[in-house]
Amino acid sequence: MLFKKNEIIELSGGKKHIIVDTTQLEGKYYYYVCEVQEDESEIIPNFRVIMTINENGRLFVKTVKDDLADKLTVMFKENLNLN
Repeated sequence: MLFKKNEIIELSGGKKHIIVDTTQLEGKYYYYVCEVQEDESEIIPNFRVIMTINENGRLFVKTVKDDLADKLTVMFKENLNLN
């Protein structure tokens, strides 16, 4: 796993996100993240699922979309006991 739960990361565009939960599916790591304010004092209720890709020794973050994002969001919400 590359990111840890509750870790704050900065994605492209300079927006900061907190890792809310992590899971592994079919050998890949996925992260449920939520945007945080620049000063990290409050969350912005903008959740999404991301994954990491390692290409040529470089780490890239990709937003997961479509059916896989829906499936993972349900899994994350169940793990976190969210309705």
